[in-house]
Amino acid sequence: MEYKDRFPLPIAYDFLTTHGFCTEAEKIKASSEWYKSYRSTLKRAKIIGIVQDKGLLESFYDEVWPSGRSDKGQRRLLFFENLLRRYNDQEHDLVEGIEEEEEEIPLSGEEEFARENDLQNYLVKNLHHIEKGLTLYHSEDGKPGIEFYIPGTSRRIDILAVDKENTYVVIELKVSRGYEKVVGQTLYYQTMIKTIFNKEKVRAIIVAREIRDELKAATKFLPDFELFEYQLSFTLERVK
Repeated sequence: MEYKDRFPLPIAYDFLTTHGFCTEAEKIKASSEWYKSYRSTLKRAKIIGIVQDKGLLESFYDEVWPSGRSDKGQRRLLFFENLLRRYNDQEHDLVEGIEEEEEEIPLSGEEEFARENDLQNYLVKNLHHIEKGLTLYHSEDGKPGIEFYIPGTSRRIDILAVDKENTYVVIELKVSRGYEKVVGQTLYYQTMIKTIFNKEKVRAIIVAREIRDELKAATKFLPDFELFEYQLSFTLERVK
């Protein structure tokens, strides 16, 4: 089966209508956010959000998007989930995230990750690059702390880790620039982890390609809060 990362919107609208969500379909169809040519991606993300919320994802795969069941489809699904979460959070750098996903920006020299998922996947396997002894959190039933779901909300933490002192560490990722607006989101995650696990101390880390001066100023006096910039290096060697 040929993989398709974009399911057809008209068929998806018909799917919602058939399953009793005509109002939601029309609302998404008529939406005109200011994301210009990237609005179709956001519309697809909104549709995915509805079918997931209503327990219709398997039927959606059958009737609209068979490619969604593939490994690539599952990665694309995660992108849609992240995009919808970022849209709902009204983050300042949302447009950059959409643009990078749509255009499949290639890495050239010292550049940034093409997608937030790529950065996430890399760091999950290389948490020691942030700090020695840092490991991925696992729940009692073995679920890893990737896209850690906060109970009772639609929010997910990019990475939940544990340091060598067994302190929980919330890691928020920005594939491009880190703005001051991300501070409120990360503080919310930090507080929720304190509440969920009944901990007095939870650390917070923001990782971005570029940390803006406003973000540095906003976090200057926050305890247990750290900022990291990442860099990539790309080389080629001729194979004889």
